[in-house]
Amino acid sequence: MRAHLVFILAIILCIPAIGQVKIHSHNDYAHAQPFWEAYHQQAYSIEADVYVVGDSLMVAHNRKDITAGHSLEQMYLKPIAGLFAGNDHHVSADKQYTFQLMIDFKDTWDLVYPLLVKTLQPYLDCFDPKRNGKAVSIVISGNRLPDSAFHTLPSFIRLDGLPFRNYVSRDLRKVAMISDNFKTYSKWKGVGMLPEADKQKLNEVIENAHRQHKLVRFWGAPDTEATWRQLYELGADIINTDKVASCRQFFNKQK
Repeated sequence: MRAHLVFILAIILCIPAIGQVKIHSHNDYAHAQPFWEAYHQQAYSIEADVYVVGDSLMVAHNRKDITAGHSLEQMYLKPIAGLFAGNDHHVSADKQYTFQLMIDFKDTWDLVYPLLVKTLQPYLDCFDPKRNGKAVSIVISGNRLPDSAFHTLPSFIRLDGLPFRNYVSRDLRKVAMISDNFKTYSKWKGVGMLPEADKQKLNEVIENAHRQHKLVRFWGAPDTEATWRQLYELGADIINTDKVASCRQFFNKQK
């Protein structure tokens, strides 16, 4: 009996524990409750795509989908500022929780970046780590400046990096994470098991990013439980999903 119990305990100890999995709320603005669902599920990263319209950054996946009132400021910056005001300079009553706001530039860098910096100025107590150690991180994706210029950006701006880039140390410090298109490495549809050959290709990306001490995210993957679990088991640090609540519930059940 004792040997049997020891055997069971050994199996349990070999099963990796799942802690609070980092979730990226992909195209968050298109969800039923933009920002708030991801926030209440304690998403690690929340994504907003932006276009320049006059003197505003408007949130939409395509320019034709732009809707009046759906500005970055109204949908994200003001709600975040309100949370800081109501939680003693923290974004949440849970003082350990913060997140990154990923802003995907759909227009050119030269067009969007100056307007983003201007738009952020009244809110820097919420977004600049030099002013607030619990600041929400701003991470830029999409159209970026050259890798060699990353280090020139201010303290409140970081970037979404790409795999297998030879970033020098001063530019690498500005990289918040490494992201790439899952479909570059696999045609798997998210049902059954991920093919071993595809696992090897994905693992190369993960290992390369981890050697740079960066987190990894794959976008464009099938948005299924099988995908979430297998990417997590491979070592992908951030799970990209349009189903934030379902993804959180799935991983909570695995604990």
